[in-house]
Amino acid sequence: MKSVSGIVVDDEEQLASLYGQFLSSTGFKTISFTKPLVALEHYRQNPYKYSMVLTDLRMPGMNGLELATEIRKIDSSVKIFLITAFDIFDLEMDPIFQSAGISKVIQKPVKLSTLRNIVQDSIKIS
Repeated sequence: MKSVSGIVVDDEEQLASLYGQFLSSTGFKTISFTKPLVALEHYRQNPYKYSMVLTDLRMPGMNGLELATEIRKIDSSVKIFLITAFDIFDLEMDPIFQSAGISKVIQKPVKLSTLRNIVQDSIKIS
């Protein structure tokens, strides 16, 4: 059974840390990564530990959609939140987006209270 744990992936170290610390303060056990390939390897080794993944869209090496697609191959039920500062107008029409099974797209800048509400509404924190 999955615990209420999450992975935060953002290539900007300050944001990865901020989101991770904030989610920890709302009841999640979180681990933050700045390298998506490292986050993916960690997820592969611990596939049933996490109930959510919060990932940035644009990152070097592997973008958030590619990361989400790889995670979906491992676990079809984990909630994946894609966060981005870029225009998302056509994103939902992208076949890669559709196969990634994104639970929710979050537009930056996001208020931390809004982030908390989105995550808590999607994953009931007991």
